[in-house]
Amino acid sequence: MIKRIFLLLGLSLVMAGCAPKQQALYEWEGYQASLYSYFVPSKHDVQAQIATLEKTIEKAQAKGTRAAPGMHAHLALLYFNLGRDEDGIGHLVTEKQLFPESATFINFLIEKQGQF
Repeated sequence: MIKRIFLLLGLSLVMAGCAPKQQALYEWEGYQASLYSYFVPSKHDVQAQIATLEKTIEKAQAKGTRAAPGMHAHLALLYFNLGRDEDGIGHLVTEKQLFPESATFINFLIEKQGQF
């Protein structure tokens, strides 16, 4: 009886190990590091952050997933800091399309930029 229990337990562990890896819902790579470097003055390199976030967004699109929530909005903030308002507004609109629950806040940000 005990042998059967251990056999079933071992078999279930083997089967669990064969389960396919679950695909991530969002692409997060580089996002946390970019946020950290934005808030640490000594590491505040806007161009490097933009490059990292753009690369992460491209990687997400290639995988068929979405960029993490807030990534497009953060990228918009970086573009606004460089005076590239059209690019910033474009990313805010993308954020709103990908995450409709953020529409109220995103509309507020767009209005603050003087765009409607």
